[in-house]
Amino acid sequence: MVQSPAFDGCSYPESKLLEIFYDNSPMMMGIVELVKNEDFVTIRFLSHNAATADFFNLPGQSITGKELYELGLDRQVSRDIISYYEQCEQNRSTLSFEYLVSTEVNQTYLLVTLDFLGVGEQGYSNFSYLVRDITELKQAEFQRLESERRNRELQLIEPIFEIILAGYWDWNIQENTEYLSPGFKKMFGYEDSELENHPDVWQNLMVPDDLPGALEAIGNHLKNPTTVPFYHEVRYRHKTGATLWVICSGKVIEWDEWGNPVRMIGCHVDITNQKEAELSLRQINRELETFLENAPILISLFDTEGRYLKINPAFEKTINKPQSELIGKSFYCLFPNKIADIFKERLYEINKTLKPLRIEDEICIDGVLQNFKTILFPVIENKKITKFWAISENCTEQKQKAIALQKSEERYRTIIETTLEGVWIIDIEAKTEFVNDRMAKMLGYLPSEMIGHPLVEFVALEEQESIRKQIRNRCKGIGEQNIYRFHHKDSHDVWVIVSTTPLQDREGNYQGCIGLLTNITEMIEIQDALRLSKLQLGGVLNSSLDGIMAFNSIRDAEGRIIDFEYIIANPASYTITGKTVEELVGQRLLEVMPGYWEDGLFDYYVHVVESGEPGTREFYYNHEGIDFCFENIVVKLGDGLAVTFRDITPIKNSQLTLEKTNQELQERLQDLRERHSEMQILSQISDFLQACLTVKEACQVVATFMTSLFPNCAGGIFQTNDSGNLLENVAQWGDKFYSKPKFSQKDCWGLRRGRPHLTDEHQEGLRCSHVCDLPKGATTYCIPMVAQGETLGLFYLMVPPGCNLGNSKRQLAQTVAEQLGLAIANLNLRHTLQEQSIHDALTGLYNRRYFENILELELERASLNDGCLSLIMLDVDHFKRFNDTYGHDVGDHVLQSIGQCLKTHVHCCDCVCRYGGEELVVILPDRPLTRARAIAEQLRQAIAQLNLYCNNQFLGQLTASFGVASFPKNGSTRASLLKAADEALYQAKAGGRNQVVLATGNLTSG
Repeated sequence: MVQSPAFDGCSYPESKLLEIFYDNSPMMMGIVELVKNEDFVTIRFLSHNAATADFFNLPGQSITGKELYELGLDRQVSRDIISYYEQCEQNRSTLSFEYLVSTEVNQTYLLVTLDFLGVGEQGYSNFSYLVRDITELKQAEFQRLESERRNRELQLIEPIFEIILAGYWDWNIQENTEYLSPGFKKMFGYEDSELENHPDVWQNLMVPDDLPGALEAIGNHLKNPTTVPFYHEVRYRHKTGATLWVICSGKVIEWDEWGNPVRMIGCHVDITNQKEAELSLRQINRELETFLENAPILISLFDTEGRYLKINPAFEKTINKPQSELIGKSFYCLFPNKIADIFKERLYEINKTLKPLRIEDEICIDGVLQNFKTILFPVIENKKITKFWAISENCTEQKQKAIALQKSEERYRTIIETTLEGVWIIDIEAKTEFVNDRMAKMLGYLPSEMIGHPLVEFVALEEQESIRKQIRNRCKGIGEQNIYRFHHKDSHDVWVIVSTTPLQDREGNYQGCIGLLTNITEMIEIQDALRLSKLQLGGVLNSSLDGIMAFNSIRDAEGRIIDFEYIIANPASYTITGKTVEELVGQRLLEVMPGYWEDGLFDYYVHVVESGEPGTREFYYNHEGIDFCFENIVVKLGDGLAVTFRDITPIKNSQLTLEKTNQELQERLQDLRERHSEMQILSQISDFLQACLTVKEACQVVATFMTSLFPNCAGGIFQTNDSGNLLENVAQWGDKFYSKPKFSQKDCWGLRRGRPHLTDEHQEGLRCSHVCDLPKGATTYCIPMVAQGETLGLFYLMVPPGCNLGNSKRQLAQTVAEQLGLAIANLNLRHTLQEQSIHDALTGLYNRRYFENILELELERASLNDGCLSLIMLDVDHFKRFNDTYGHDVGDHVLQSIGQCLKTHVHCCDCVCRYGGEELVVILPDRPLTRARAIAEQLRQAIAQLNLYCNNQFLGQLTASFGVASFPKNGSTRASLLKAADEALYQAKAGGRNQVVLATGNLTSG
């Protein structure tokens, strides 16, 4: 025997070496034959090596002559292997393929090489096989692909975490290495390059007191990763030294072959603001409870029937009854029926308005009348009042003091405003705090020009030291009266008599002083003038800025005063009244000015003369061409009277201006309150929108809040349909919003122009076509809801006649529309992604993942209800022929057509899914096996009747084989039911195809 050169120097012949290699090779090798009968196809082993027997768990045994089905392989695995041998037989060439064999213990990847050897003695095709275990190579490839997938995920996740102000980390537990995302480091004030990626980094940043708890939480999760989550709140130190509160969460996602954790990922979220708010709220609650216990005011909580639920100590003390006698008792038991009925009416008013109510009451408690100021406000739960809070203040003493103070102030103001004396109040630093008009005019100033200036600024230089001395005496509590020379604004001297009184607090400390200043300049001048001539009296009268008149009484025969005669009138009185000397002096009052009788001034003058009591009055006179407000001082003069009066119209106008300014200020404050309330409601809307699951739900949420944001207004939210041409109403508020519930985009100017569209009664020609039967004077506002360049709907607002939609409200409406548009866009995106995740991209049927989930749910439902469920599994007959003959595009068309046929012939409650390849499944809830068989037969006939064409070419008749199984008869679990249906399908295939076979037996395990 001649040896091959390759075996030179070897003691064994080539055939022997090949035999040794064959018997000891770790690769499976051997020869089989493909046995084809009328009913089925199988593989029979003709020869094999030891590795083949080991693979079938038969070490040291011979499997020669055994068929594939006798070696314990799953029927589906056997069918797959046989299909490859059939393909090799058809092509009569070498065929290599990879195959995954799964057992309860592990998964093995095999590389199989088949060679067609020819037809054997039995008339069956013979094949050689060579099988190599490539599991390690596959696992390495899977690890590489998984690593690439994780890197892609990190690239997607990190920007998301940056947006939500969170940090991402990835910890290799066995190697103790950790990836910290740039967002993680940025959260604590560091750049990516400033911190290395290592577990020690975050441990060093954490507040030391919190580290043991965090490590314990991680350890607990590593011990029980499936049952103990890792979710922990800790504190970290920011680069600036500040403390940050952070929520740490993570999860083990990889284990080694012994079940030990290998990889854990998680994120850190900054909750500092939330934590600070939580701590602040707790402090506020503690302070509130302390306030209730120690507040001097009366606080009580009672139900809608008036029964007291809670009272504070001040309430007990005032009512003079212990809490045990009050809790649970109605206010009818505490107060007289009249008072209780008034309370009941007030509660009814609050129930009607849902607004707090401020009241003042006088209540008799233990025989003593007491005054209370009370605010009642409702507690609203689920849009219904369940309780009431009452906060009351015993204002009896304040009321009495206020009455006394009011009387005192009225007297004081009367004195200050009507006196002809100047009033000057200085503070402890001798600066002016107050001067009355008389004082200011005395020196030629306005009161505002004197406030805040030292007293000595208005005194002659040579008098300043003397007045400082007098102020020092006032500090000692000494009151004096002196004459000083003041400077008038126009630089002339004003002589005054100053009478001062020190002002002291309760402890007797000096706080300033008040002075009464009498202008005696005229008196001095008169005294000088009297020495020269009595004629200068007229000059004194002429210099007065006030009108001065003197009257004699005119009496009838019975002594009653019937009129007054002018005897003196100064020029100021002529100017003020618009009369001349001839028209006044010597004339009767009622003849010259009859309006005195109509306004009651004549009777007032008579009273002064008869009683001798001087009087001061402010009045408005609008007669005889005179239109002024006057301040009038009247004193008795013999059998007549002297009247000093001045025009105070400017002062009254200033008061009116001040009142108007105060009113405007109140209106602006109210506007600010409204803006604050609107911002709070917008925040609530944002919170609810983030929690919504559907577009309709989001629209209903927004509509619920609109009555608060736009009182008295109506409106609606319209959503664009799938075609993008029509809008349909999905939510509305108000009684009637005067719009069609469904209309085209061209019917709305706002949608056509892509901007908000406001129309009032002056722009009827620009009113949108979808608005109908609108009341006259109403306003409409259409705002397109746009997100990411796409028009998603319309926010429509109707403002009724008599109401105004200001700029702030329009901006508010646009803000709501923008928020809702973004929310709808997010919900649409979420719905699209969800639909894509559960449907097969080729056929549009549900995919295998959805099938497995829904089958579990339906089985659970059927088990709980003692019901039934059937499962149809079908496989397209000779599908490989379509792929080989016409190509994969035609095969895809065949699968799509069959999928559409199945959906057409089943009920809406049934579920059609693509299980894999050309295998399809149909879940039939509440259908027994007999009914399921009939449905399967209908489906088989429907498929057989399909006439499919592709590229104008008839594809031939399609048939399918069906296996039917039922719960609980053929299986109680998903796996057992699938296996029963699969075996029935195999029997249908083996039995000649294009038929329906029912599962037999009861398989209870998966």
